Amino acid sequence: VELKKRRIAFVKRNISGEYKDPNEALVKDRFFLTGVIRDAEHYEEDAKKRRRDEYFKTSGAGSMVEFMREVVRNRKSPPISTGFLSLDDCLEGGLYEGLYILGAVSSLGKTDFVLQIADNIARGDWRQDGRDVLFIALEMRRFELMARSISRETFEAVGDVIGVSAKTTREILNGQGYERFNDADLNTIRNAEAAYSHYAHRLFFVEGLDDMSWVQIRKAVERHIDITGQVPVVFIDYLQLLSSNDGSSTDKQNMDKTVLELKRISRDFRTPVVVVSSFNRMSYKNSAAMEAFKESGAIEYSADVVWGLQLYATRELKEGVTAQNREIISKAKESNPRQD
Repeated sequence: VELKKRRIAFVKRNISGEYKDPNEALVKDRFFLTGVIRDAEHYEEDAKKRRRDEYFKTSGAGSMVEFMREVVRNRKSPPISTGFLSLDDCLEGGLYEGLYILGAVSSLGKTDFVLQIADNIARGDWRQDGRDVLFIALEMRRFELMARSISRETFEAVGDVIGVSAKTTREILNGQGYERFNDADLNTIRNAEAAYSHYAHRLFFVEGLDDMSWVQIRKAVERHIDITGQVPVVFIDYLQLLSSNDGSSTDKQNMDKTVLELKRISRDFRTPVVVVSSFNRMSYKNSAAMEAFKESGAIEYSADVVWGLQLYATRELKEGVTAQNREIISKAKESNPRQD
């Protein structure tokens, strides 16, 4: 204990061997005693060398071999396409390992947008095979999310077909209107369900509970890997609904901790983590900016990519003209399709 306090290096060894003490060992087997002491001295030298070698591996020079292996791994693992070519171009090819945060005001389509990206990743295309997706749904049931995807499939399938219309999420989920649908409508729904089933086996949903936090998300990722052997792309809808494990901290401290841990999940599992976030109310009628993210400190410093989704008409807003701005936003939301 005293040697530790004084930070004096020492080695613990039994130098008596089968003898009762070092004196007896010296008298009866001097060769044995000197050999044990010499080995102890060499052990300390070897231990110091091993510590130096291990520490050197943390240097740039000591990490070059592993760095080149990382480059080769990345070359064999291209970015994951979002299914939106223009967005992929902005992201230098698609999604990489890292934390992506999408922010927007309420009812602007954040969930539908990330859900479509998730579907595109699960489906794959001519450039890439489908990938497993883990969708953490903290607000909606998985059946509603599934119905939204199938509704979109009906829209994509209908195209310009006369007499057949795409079906809404409510019509599909609740079966409303099935008795009055004609054969073409019913066939459209069945085909959409079949199209969805082709990639739905790669979509896994975790419905959020009151205590859902980054801890449960990490466990969900670990469980998926343990069962399937595949590392999923993670989607979280949405950030502000995640609970905190520390009731003694402020909202900002909890948010900072959550964002940091989500970043660590992306790093530890080498996968993209896409998170939906709300804008603060002060930014509802302003152009998207970093200040718009609620408790944005950790988002600004920890996220690899931050997206802002807003109406195109936001550019037309006038400073201080509240009534006129409300009318502009209202008309923009009612337009079909919206211009975001």
